[in-house]
Amino acid sequence: MIACVSDGPAAINWCVRPCFKTLTVVLTMVAGQYLLADSFVFDPTTNGRVPLPSWLPDRPVATASNHAELSFQIVPVADDDDLALTVVFVEDMGGYLGVYWQPQGGSRQLICANLFENISLPNQRTILINRPTLGGPGKLILQSSSNVLNIKRVRLDWARPGVVRLFDLMPNGALISAGGKVYAPEEVDGSPLTPVADRWEGRILTTSVTENAERIEQGVKYPVSITKPVRRVRVEVLVNGLPFGNSVKLWLNGERVGSLAMEIPELGDPGYFHSRTAGDHYTGWRKGVFLLTANQIKKGDNVFQFQGPANTPLAIRDFLLQIQYASD
Repeated sequence: MIACVSDGPAAINWCVRPCFKTLTVVLTMVAGQYLLADSFVFDPTTNGRVPLPSWLPDRPVATASNHAELSFQIVPVADDDDLALTVVFVEDMGGYLGVYWQPQGGSRQLICANLFENISLPNQRTILINRPTLGGPGKLILQSSSNVLNIKRVRLDWARPGVVRLFDLMPNGALISAGGKVYAPEEVDGSPLTPVADRWEGRILTTSVTENAERIEQGVKYPVSITKPVRRVRVEVLVNGLPFGNSVKLWLNGERVGSLAMEIPELGDPGYFHSRTAGDHYTGWRKGVFLLTANQIKKGDNVFQFQGPANTPLAIRDFLLQIQYASD
């Protein structure tokens, strides 16, 4: 087993409730998985009238007030599809961006109290609204804590329900995006994100090092104590704010060991933007991975650090270690 010594907010919490997230889902899937069907993308900054699908009878409406709102009138499609909501936004520290569903003639139902993760960076989240909640026609509402919406893009997708098979071999509902990104139920149900649960596969342990999303450009240290010799260790982390063409350097015990291999999201991902000055840039989380050999990580105390480009705000989430122990 391994244990972590405390270093502020980065310490491992060994008493987290199980939460199978994107990183814990096996790529072996059974028939009937969530597949995205009809979709609509709304960009508040785009000029001109965008054609509306049949299930969106009216154009989105932005309401100015102390708590600005953006609402979508929705008539659920004929099939029993769920609705996947992806929002790209700019976080306001201490603020919130809530999600509500209001059935026609009924009162509002809270879907997600706050999409923000308190990193004060552009971000994106996906929430799945199941069909029993939708019921019939109604209004999907995004509400800001201030008079500014801070919404960059909204994508709506109708998703066919199904299951994927997780490591515990029990069927669980999930969401698989058109680009192949997999979300577990706990990640898209609107509840606060929690650490990935520890998992054993023979001599291989997958464990969370971080509990929440946090900024790292000031040099956050992540101490981990390993009590047995290892054969190899896989580092995995989600990174927000890294410009394309740049890297995140991994430091271990005061020495630079290399740079993370960074994921390039599918081009249909709503997080892509383009500007004349910055070119292509991305809003959201990208996965970075690195493989450590036995001679790079020692038995006992180890300290991990991530270093991004100079003067670049950067955040990480879901820092995982997959540890393969050596044979006795």
